[in-house]
Amino acid sequence: MLFSIVGLHLRLLGKLRLLTGAKEFIKDYPVAEIARRALKGRDAIYPFGTLMEYGTAVLGSTVTLPRYPRFPSLDTTIILLPPAFTPKRLDKMVDLLREPTFEDVNLECELGGFKVSMPIVAGTMGSTAIASKTSIPIAKACAKMGIIYGIGENVATVRGYSKRLTRGHPCFKERLMAYLTNIDKYGGVIIQQSVEDAYDELWNKVYSDKDVEPYLEEGKIGFEIKIGQGAKPGLGGIIKIPREQVERLKQKYLIEDTGKEKYVTRYSVPGTYTEEILRGMIRNMRTNYPRVRIWIKLGPFKDAMKVIKIAFEEGAHAVVIDGKEGGTAMAPCVAMQHLGYPTLVSLAFIRRARLLGIDNKLSLLPAGRLYDGSHVVKSLALGASGIYIGRPLVISALVKGEQGVINYLESVKVETQMLISALGKYDVHEVDPDDVASLDLNIARALEIKWAFELPQQDI
Repeated sequence: MLFSIVGLHLRLLGKLRLLTGAKEFIKDYPVAEIARRALKGRDAIYPFGTLMEYGTAVLGSTVTLPRYPRFPSLDTTIILLPPAFTPKRLDKMVDLLREPTFEDVNLECELGGFKVSMPIVAGTMGSTAIASKTSIPIAKACAKMGIIYGIGENVATVRGYSKRLTRGHPCFKERLMAYLTNIDKYGGVIIQQSVEDAYDELWNKVYSDKDVEPYLEEGKIGFEIKIGQGAKPGLGGIIKIPREQVERLKQKYLIEDTGKEKYVTRYSVPGTYTEEILRGMIRNMRTNYPRVRIWIKLGPFKDAMKVIKIAFEEGAHAVVIDGKEGGTAMAPCVAMQHLGYPTLVSLAFIRRARLLGIDNKLSLLPAGRLYDGSHVVKSLALGASGIYIGRPLVISALVKGEQGVINYLESVKVETQMLISALGKYDVHEVDPDDVASLDLNIARALEIKWAFELPQQDI
C-alpha cells in the first residue's frame, strides 16, 4: 500500500509540474493523502488500503504528525475533547426513537448569505493554468455537493468573459454556468474582481447578464473584495503568460519582458485600501448590487480585526482570513517565508472577534492548509463559520476529475460528522470552544481556551 501511494504521489506531482511548469512542489503538503481521498471517497478515512486488509493486517493509530518547522498549527497544537456524558445524544435519541449515528449529524447551515450543505467553501482561484484546467470539474462537483464555489481575479480579463481568449482554457462564463446550471437546493458562487477586471466592469457585466439574472433573483451570487492572500500578502497576482498574450494585456498589467523568453511575467496590482475606502466600497456595492452577497478576502494582515469590524458594521456577509500557508500559483519565496502569520493566528482573530460580540450574522472563515474534517470541527469550535479551501480541490480534480472532487468532499463530510458526533453533538451549530483544548499554554491563553494539561485538575 505504501509503495502504491508513493507511486500515486509521484505521478500526481508529474501532472502538477506539467500544468504549472514548476520544478518543485510544496514538499510537506499532503498530496498523497488528498489523492487517496479523491480515489477512495469515504473509505479513505480508514487506515487500510483495501477492504481485504480489514481484519487481516495489524493496524494501529499514528499519532506523530508531520513536524512543521516554523510555527504551530491546528494539527500540532489543538485537540478535540470528547465527553463521556452526552445529554445531547440522549435528546437526539428521544427525537429519533433510536440510538443516533454520525450520519444523523446535521451540517446544513448558512454561510456568507448562502444556504449550504456543509460549512466548506471552494475558494476563489484565478486565471493560472492549473486553476483553469481544473475549474469545470471543480465547479460541477461543488454545485452537486451543495457548497459555495469561487471564481478568482483576472479570469475574465485573461481568459475572456463569454468567449475563450486562450486556447484550451474555459472563459469566465463557462466556469460560472458550469456551477450555476448544476446547483440545486444549496450553494452559491462568489466572484472576485481585480483592479484590472474592474477596468472591464466585470461585476457590472455579471449583474446585467440575462443568463445570470435568475440566479441573482434566487440569491445565489456573491461578489468578493480581494484585499490580499496568504502566500503574498500586500502583493498582487503574479503569473507567467505566453508571449503572444502580451500585446492584448500590456495596457492593463505590468509586464516584465526581457525579449528573450517564451513566457513573460505578468503582475497585477494589489489595490489600495483605507478604512474609509473599504466602508465606501461596501456601501456602494449594497446600493449598486443589492441582490448579491458581499464577501471580503484578506491575507494574513495585522489589522484584520479592523476589517472584521468594518465588515460587520457595514453589513457585509463574510470575511475570509488567509494564513500564510494559503496556496498560490506564483509568489516570491521571500514573501512565502517571511510575510504574514500562520492560519492559527487567523483563527485567533476570529476567536477574538466572537468574544468581542461579532455575531454569526457575519461569517468568518480561515484559509490556508485546511483539508480534513478535523480542520472543519476545530475551526468551528474556535468561532469560525466554516473553512475556505483551494488546493485539495485542484489535486482531487487532477486525480479523478469531477468524481475525484466529489469523493474528496464526501470524505471530509463523513469525518466532520463523525467528529461532531464523538463530541456528543448532532448539529454543526452546537460545536463550541468547550470542545477544544491547546497542548501549548501560550496558545491556550491567546485563544482563550483550555490548556489540555489543566483538564484533570478542573474535574477534581
